[in-house]
Amino acid sequence: MKAEIRRRHPEQLPSFQPENASGKRIAVLVLGDIGRSPRMQYHALSLAQAGHHVDLIGYAGTQPIEAIRSHARITVWHVAIPRQLSVASRTMLLVLGPIKVMYQILLLLWLLLVSIQKPRYILVQNPPAIPTLFVAQLCAWLTGARLVIDWHNYGYTILGMKVGMSHPAVSLAQRIERLFGRNAFAHLCVTQAMADDLKRNWGIRGQLVVLYDRAPRHFKRLQLNELWQRLLQDPQLKPLRLMSAGNKALLTERSEDGTIAMRQARPMLIVSSTSWTADEDFSILLDALKRYSKQASDASDGSLPPLAVLITGKGPLRKHYEQEISRLQLQNVGIATAWLSAEDYPLLLGSADLGISLHTSSSGLDLPMKVVDMLGCGTPVCAYRFACIDELVTPANGLVFSSAEELAQQIEQLAISQRSTSAGLYSKLIQGAAEFRNVDWETNYKRVLDLL
Repeated sequence: MKAEIRRRHPEQLPSFQPENASGKRIAVLVLGDIGRSPRMQYHALSLAQAGHHVDLIGYAGTQPIEAIRSHARITVWHVAIPRQLSVASRTMLLVLGPIKVMYQILLLLWLLLVSIQKPRYILVQNPPAIPTLFVAQLCAWLTGARLVIDWHNYGYTILGMKVGMSHPAVSLAQRIERLFGRNAFAHLCVTQAMADDLKRNWGIRGQLVVLYDRAPRHFKRLQLNELWQRLLQDPQLKPLRLMSAGNKALLTERSEDGTIAMRQARPMLIVSSTSWTADEDFSILLDALKRYSKQASDASDGSLPPLAVLITGKGPLRKHYEQEISRLQLQNVGIATAWLSAEDYPLLLGSADLGISLHTSSSGLDLPMKVVDMLGCGTPVCAYRFACIDELVTPANGLVFSSAEELAQQIEQLAISQRSTSAGLYSKLIQGAAEFRNVDWETNYKRVLDLL
């Protein structure tokens, strides 16, 4: 079992340093790819910057942000699950799922009770609820640690998307999640709607705090896009590279005296970030782009600019949608898919004219982190409409849609407004997105530090 646990900083050994007068030992547990769990990375970084010693526990995969990798007060523990137990099909999920859960329980118990120094607090992400909530509760009881549950969503609703909400396994998962999620020192919720639901329907015990996701301070709006002169060399972005030529990059151009400025007749840069899963129907975006392409071709006055669309992310349905994109024959629209580093991703968002989110919530109670990142970079958003999206996307910073036709109309409206010489809808949304940045993650996190 020890062979399945890898520590990133063996030479620093921060996990066995004594606590100082102010710093506490805190275990941050996310049973997922750490590098693709921005909120849990931000937790770890904020706690470490406040003087606490953090053991960040999760799966390997995508590299965490540089600030995590280099911080002396953070030790990253990578746990590994045998590939044979990581299955996607519905039938094999029900067969191997219980075996995987038992393996995870033993692995996490060994790590939390033996490998790391006894924590004062255990901060656990939910979902997944099974087996993390049970393990976290047991370890908190055995070590005397205070348990803090960070509610991102409900695990049983995600399982319901895979096997159907009427499946007996979903009912069992809901009971387990309620049993082990009810009691904790504190509960952090990503929305007010989730906090209200936990209080009203779950009988939650412990302090209940709404901690909205916010982008960190280094997320910002870029004025000039030197980034794109570099990124356009990436072979992933060939469809967008065709939209630039000579001394002109995608969005910028270099004059004879070497000055770089925004292109006058540049395309509108649209960014969408995704995990390529079933809760995001990308056919809506593709259909909207087809509608826009036809409208732009029919517009004799050239009022609709070309679109450069970049979809970034990793996930199981990426190849499926890439095949669909390759079959499209669009005029005035270039589409590329890519995976960007944690350092390049905010630079991309800060370069974009518009962000698009197709996220739908399995519970109707969580919010898409990608929209937080887009607004945190000062980029207006078009987001798919669902129950509590209005806690994040408001008429001041974005638009919501329910169909491809509605999304296409919004893109057209914003494209025209952006190029208008008078202040219009796009200018209003840019201002609203800029105001969203007034409260960043570091400012918002003070309420959590007060809990500790």
